[in-house]
Amino acid sequence: MTSHKHKVDNLDLGFGIPADALDYLDPEILKKWPQGLSDMLTVVENAHIRAGDEPKVARSRAFAAVRAISSFAGGRSLYVPQGRQLDRALRDREIWERHTGDNIPQLVEDYDLTEAQIYSILGEQRKLARARMQSDLFGDSTNG
Repeated sequence: MTSHKHKVDNLDLGFGIPADALDYLDPEILKKWPQGLSDMLTVVENAHIRAGDEPKVARSRAFAAVRAISSFAGGRSLYVPQGRQLDRALRDREIWERHTGDNIPQLVEDYDLTEAQIYSILGEQRKLARARMQSDLFGDSTNG
């Protein structure tokens, strides 16, 4: 009896998926998603372990992260860049988060960019932040 409950918990994972949702999925997707989900959990868990988390904490955080990603992008295709494109996007977000209004010279030095590049990045990040705030205000999760 307890193994059934455990099995139900593993299938649900807190994603709020209707019980009959799997009946409507394309068979090719159905074959692949359990492995993809498992891989995602493993990648996130290992990243937390490398960052110093204990395995039990890392596992818990991995499940929380995958649930958050599912809430954001569940049922949709999600493009995740890699290589230089990812590095640049993460750098730009970091610059936005570190910007205090009076630390442009420090950001120029830390990121080996020009003042004009920093201001351009901040302008783009400001637009993205507005879009995030507006989607939150109107309950539109399609814009992130």
